[in-house]
Amino acid sequence: MPFHNKPTRPQPAFFQLIQKLWRSWTPSLGQKLALVTVVFLLLWSGYVTISHLGRVHSAEFAAQINEAGKLRMFSQRIAFLVTACEGSPETSALCQPEILSQILEDYATSLQRVESLSVMLFLGEDRSRLTSSIAELRAAWGDYRRAAAIASGIEQADERELLDAESAQAYVEEQASRMLNRAQGLVDLLIASEKKAQMWRGYAQNSLQLTGLLLLMLVAVIGYRQGVRPLRELALLSRRAGLGDYSGRLNYRSGDEIGELVEAFNYSNVRTKRLINELETEAAAARKANAESDSLLESAADGIVIIGSDGRILKVNREAERIFGYPREELVAHSLERLIPDRYRRHHHGHMANYMAQATTRPMGRGIAVMGRRQDGSEVPLEISLSPATVGGERRVIAVVRDVSERVQAEADRHRLATILDATPDVIAIFTEDGALVHLNPAGRRLLGVGRHESLKGRTLEELLTPTARQILYDKALPTTLESGMWHGELTLQGQGGREVPVSQLLIAHEGPQDGPLYLSTIARDISERKSHEAELLHRATHDALTGLANRVLFEDRLRQAILHAQRDGHLVAVMFIDLDNFKLVNDTLGHAVGDELLCEVARRLDVQLRKGDTKARLGGDEFAVILENLHKAEEAATIVRELAEVLQRPIRLQGRDYVVTTSMGISLYPINGTNAETLLMQADSAMYEAKAAGRNGYSFYTSDMNLQAAKRLDTERELRRAIEQGELKLHYQPIVRSQDERVLGCEVLLRWEHPQQGLIAPARFISVAEDSGLIIPIGQWVLEQACRQAQTWRQAGLPLDYVAVNISAKQLRNRELVKTVHQALAETGLPPSALELELTEGSVLQSADIARSLLDEVRELGVRLVADDFGTGYSSLSYLKLFHFDKIKIDGQFVRDLLVDEGDAAIARATVAMAHAFEAQVVAEGVETQAQVEQLKAYGCDLLQGYLYARPLEASSFEALLRAQTDEQRLCSGMHH
Repeated sequence: MPFHNKPTRPQPAFFQLIQKLWRSWTPSLGQKLALVTVVFLLLWSGYVTISHLGRVHSAEFAAQINEAGKLRMFSQRIAFLVTACEGSPETSALCQPEILSQILEDYATSLQRVESLSVMLFLGEDRSRLTSSIAELRAAWGDYRRAAAIASGIEQADERELLDAESAQAYVEEQASRMLNRAQGLVDLLIASEKKAQMWRGYAQNSLQLTGLLLLMLVAVIGYRQGVRPLRELALLSRRAGLGDYSGRLNYRSGDEIGELVEAFNYSNVRTKRLINELETEAAAARKANAESDSLLESAADGIVIIGSDGRILKVNREAERIFGYPREELVAHSLERLIPDRYRRHHHGHMANYMAQATTRPMGRGIAVMGRRQDGSEVPLEISLSPATVGGERRVIAVVRDVSERVQAEADRHRLATILDATPDVIAIFTEDGALVHLNPAGRRLLGVGRHESLKGRTLEELLTPTARQILYDKALPTTLESGMWHGELTLQGQGGREVPVSQLLIAHEGPQDGPLYLSTIARDISERKSHEAELLHRATHDALTGLANRVLFEDRLRQAILHAQRDGHLVAVMFIDLDNFKLVNDTLGHAVGDELLCEVARRLDVQLRKGDTKARLGGDEFAVILENLHKAEEAATIVRELAEVLQRPIRLQGRDYVVTTSMGISLYPINGTNAETLLMQADSAMYEAKAAGRNGYSFYTSDMNLQAAKRLDTERELRRAIEQGELKLHYQPIVRSQDERVLGCEVLLRWEHPQQGLIAPARFISVAEDSGLIIPIGQWVLEQACRQAQTWRQAGLPLDYVAVNISAKQLRNRELVKTVHQALAETGLPPSALELELTEGSVLQSADIARSLLDEVRELGVRLVADDFGTGYSSLSYLKLFHFDKIKIDGQFVRDLLVDEGDAAIARATVAMAHAFEAQVVAEGVETQAQVEQLKAYGCDLLQGYLYARPLEASSFEALLRAQTDEQRLCSGMHH
């Protein structure tokens, strides 16, 4: 009997009401399951919450009952000790005020703890009683404590109080039992309240358990009536339909999946019955259309192969020909094995026999591709569906074949892409417009702490971002992406443990199907290393590599910022230039490593001595600079400078020895000396040079006079350039004579400037300007060429001139072109290298000792001789002689001037001659003015003499006349001798 014909039993009104409500809602099975799950979660959450509150309350109760018990014990001990203090001599020994005082403190502490512990988890009435009991105990305790303290002598009674020791004793005895009873009452009340609270919690938990049990029973009943019974009847009718009886119907109405299944089954039976009737009436039409089927077969988009029971091909369509590459004639009547690759043919017979024995329809589209063999031997991936058919009592198999080469290639490409995405260290995510994550690659999962196979449900893109990055995402990135389809920028991801990872992020919007959700994808690449490298590069770009101080770029930027702050606040800003005195000598004598150590120590002292907010910088070499901000008057800057100078003058230990390094400092003030960074820097530099000119080891504030001096130097430089162009520079020559016979052997070339208005200008007025401006290089080259040319002219004229000496400046010694200049001058003029001497001062050589030594070695290889000028005036003369092998050494004129009256000068001259001869060098004495000096120098062994005694610097014509006169004199003497 069909299910809908079975009599139904009457249902209770409660179940009818539930069914009515259930059917009116028409939820799905998933929604019903979710509802039941939520209800059970709520019941479980309530049960867990009550259990947790019970444990919390039990802990609070244990603390309360413990402290209340202490109150009872303390009240007994207080009464006992107070009684002992006023009792008989036997008991008075037990009176110990310090112990009583401690017990009073302990009682007060326990009472305070009882008051501080919460009673919120007791029942309402019990909370009121407990609060009242504790308040009464607190009120009684104040008087009781005071009386106990007075009775035991711990405290003295106030004159305003009526209590004395005796009355306090009586009060304590009278109240002792009451205090004890109050404490005991509090303990009893706590115990009783706790029992009530536990009882009510038990009731609540039991109620929740009972409710859950009832709900479970209700779910079981409804599940049986609404699920199990309909499905059982549906299975029965399905078996009948399988036997060909499609008359069965199921009377079940519900909006869930079972209702839909029943409705579909009923419809299927009705439809099937109708179709059977229709098929019977259309059988004749189908036979008529058989001829047309061949045409349809040929037009099918898939290949069709009809196979007989013996495995031979009976029919194929055009698409099958195309797929396998065979013409139809080579396939029909041949074995199907022709279309099967060799490696699969051994298993083909078994598969074919099994299928023929139990042939069923095997549809296409399950994603499984098999390989077919083409005529040329290549293989093609195929999807195949098989359908059994019987024609005239013979079994047939209709195989529908689809070429899935493109799909297989696409899937392979997609798999490779997925593999690449999974292997990439970049974070790749797909999410919806509201931020819900749809896909997250392994790199993103590792960052977020999500397992490889863990669901992303409930996860959002926000979890990957820092708060700042979220703001950028919603304010800028997402709007731009939704508008233009793409956004690229830098954000910061946040991983497990709060670790922040800077990334370069790309957002792309993807259009979904019409009316479908909009998806976005993002690719985030970790740029931590790049950011770190950029930060390091920025630090390197703005800080000195050796000392860690700010460099010139950062210093100038901070100076501009300081000026802006000073404009706003009305403060002063001081710019300080600091230069180490004679630092070059440290480098050249102790080595660059020690020099670096000295610079680092100076930087450390600057950092320690100056304020934290002051900017300290190393501008290069031994130059430091400081910005002093927030100054109210110039005196503050002077105080800081003086204190800094004292700190920098303290000895510095280098290579086990203490060295004192002095500094020259220049200071300019904003807005007194200037209102922009460039002006302040220039003026501080000028002030520093002024401090150096004043003797070094000091400081100088910028003044307007320095501008005048700078202007004069600029004028001198401008006129010197014009003088070079106009040919105003001239050479003078001072003779150098042999000490034995006072015969002129050579001369020193001296530069003079014949100014059209000022007349003859000595080198002291313009050489320093030429050095600073760099003009000394072309001037020195011109002097060298002119001196060589003039000397060669004299020598070719037969005049007795053995050599000409030319002074070389410090900048020329640092110029790699010096050797080339010397070689070119000798080559162009024809002067023998042995006839040229280069005079070098100690300071010029030691400023760049390594470069100078290299250059001078190359000059000496040309055959040119080297002369140490102004010997004895430097600081490292011995190392100077050791480092450079000079052909001649010139004693400075200041030692020759007082040679006869100053024993020190005499000793220096004598020692210089001895040292020079020890180094196999000749000695030239400068500044010789008297014959007595000549005799003394001869006695010391001096080889050559130069000074006003013989001649002042002469013009070329005058010096030539001197040489001719000497030549004539020699000829005359020679003739007289003959």
